[in-house]
Amino acid sequence: MHVTEGAARRASLVCFFPLLVACGSSSGSSHDAGAPRSDATGGRRQPDAAIHDAKPDVPADARKHHPSDAAGDATVGHDAGPVPFFDAGNCGVGPQGEPTDLSCTGLYSDWASKTISADVRPYTPGLALWSDGADKSRWIYLPPGTTIGTSDMDEWMFPIGTKLWKEFRVPVGGASTPTRIETRLIWKITSREWYRTTYRWSSDGQTAATELTLGQLDANGAGYEIPNQSLCNTCHSGRMDGVLGFEAVSLASPAAQGFALPELLEAGALSNPPDAALTIPGDPTAAAALGWLHVNCGEACHNGGQGEAMSTGFLMRLDVATLASVHATDTWATGWNQPTTVFQLADASTTYRFRACSLPLSAAYYRADRRDGVDGAPFGVQMPPVDTHRVDDAGMAILAAWIDEACDGGAGDAQ
Repeated sequence: MHVTEGAARRASLVCFFPLLVACGSSSGSSHDAGAPRSDATGGRRQPDAAIHDAKPDVPADARKHHPSDAAGDATVGHDAGPVPFFDAGNCGVGPQGEPTDLSCTGLYSDWASKTISADVRPYTPGLALWSDGADKSRWIYLPPGTTIGTSDMDEWMFPIGTKLWKEFRVPVGGASTPTRIETRLIWKITSREWYRTTYRWSSDGQTAATELTLGQLDANGAGYEIPNQSLCNTCHSGRMDGVLGFEAVSLASPAAQGFALPELLEAGALSNPPDAALTIPGDPTAAAALGWLHVNCGEACHNGGQGEAMSTGFLMRLDVATLASVHATDTWATGWNQPTTVFQLADASTTYRFRACSLPLSAAYYRADRRDGVDGAPFGVQMPPVDTHRVDDAGMAILAAWIDEACDGGAGDAQ
């Protein structure tokens, strides 16, 4: 199977599984869902992309502006411009006040031993975004005396000064043991702005980690990509306050660890507790598929909040009000046995977003199971469209099981 030739030639950045309108570029234009990514948006670049010693100018879109003038119901201290992390010591300082070395961001109390600061909390969401097989660790810092605004349980609002880090570890070269390769930071500097960046670790994954804004296509010699800074908002703008992963459904999952929902409630860190248990509906097969689609597709793009693929009508975020049953979820209502409107599989008379009991007719499965330029896949087909060059085989098995479950009267009938 292959997409139509015309769709493969159109150039733009696309969102997760968009089947009507693609994600907008910085100009806000819309494009066909089958379109390939452009180099200008940080998609597939030439292999000579590398770490640059000079600190480049920070792209304007690295600073995400909040759509409202208020910080929601998050408890905040002030809103008088960028908030310094703290004394940067011997570290250089970038244009937004950010330390150009990870050691001075507040994550570590002791750099040599990599001891995490006492006021920084580790967490592991129960639903994890696919990152080409990288091992990940995550931490959050909330300023003392503040709470996260949760009056809207689907759109958490964070206090000024919040910082979240995510460390990525992958094998480097021919090694089999994962090594630190990058640590990403998002830092809320005003009620409407986040600064997002990444720190590239030295080759030993230990000695140094320096801010890198231009990205690196093959950072480990095995195809792992560190995205450039301009790509941050491609995904993070899908949430009203720009934070992905640290949210109600993922942190309520039984697999969540660390500063998860029970710990947040115990610490009084949420302004409003959830009204009921947050459980993904369905049997284990359906729940696993809904969770995978939520974190890989719905959070960033396919949702009815800030998601740029909202206009497609194909929504896959698990909003709290939709957790009563599989049939109540947006994923089911807008995807199950629903024909696509733009993206078409060449060998199919009708292409569906999800077709019960038919992987070949399910466009969402088809696109997630491809990577652009690999095994004949045209550019602009793969989903997610950015920062991934390997198919999530385990995720594909989860989706296949759900689609095929309908053959036995499972997902297609009563969940």
